[in-house]
Amino acid sequence: MFRAARLPREFRRCSTEGLCVNWEAVTAVATAFTGCVIAVTALVGIYQLRQFREQRRDAAAIELWRSFQDTTFARAFLTILSLPGGAPVSELRAHGPEVEEAAQILEFRFETLGLLVYRNTISFDVVDDLIGGGILTVWHRLKAVINQTREEKNWPMYCEWFQWLAEQFEKRGRLQQIPAHLRLGDVGAARRETTSTMRSEP
Repeated sequence: MFRAARLPREFRRCSTEGLCVNWEAVTAVATAFTGCVIAVTALVGIYQLRQFREQRRDAAAIELWRSFQDTTFARAFLTILSLPGGAPVSELRAHGPEVEEAAQILEFRFETLGLLVYRNTISFDVVDDLIGGGILTVWHRLKAVINQTREEKNWPMYCEWFQWLAEQFEKRGRLQQIPAHLRLGDVGAARRETTSTMRSEP
């Protein structure tokens, strides 16, 4: 009977011209190529994810800036800003419902903002530069009211993120920092000087 020839240990197939293909080598090359494709795809995915996060944070910063242009917020901010710092609760409430309403508007607005900063949805540095000092100033004026509300309502988590955010600014010494117009100086002049220096170089 016809008996098929046994294949060698290294699986090879030869054509009539004598060309042999090492399938183990082909498999190894294909595996390496597949691994490279997977690695490149992962790197591209990571880059796109970072770009998406940056775009989302930029969009959140723009929305934050727009919220500060809101008339209701601006009126509430000015109302609380006109109050003395560290005043007792009785004195604040003596100013009537307008002050209490303004306090609630700022409390809820900064409570939300604190959570967004904690979850890294909005950059802490952006909030610090934009309204860090204002948040601390409002906190110093409303701290007593917030603490009393926690006791009256038996709600210890009331304005917890507002307090957390204000405390982060306190740790940075926000109110003791040098203002931007003094700290940075004439940024435009510095940029023009740098450009002029670069052009004069050979």
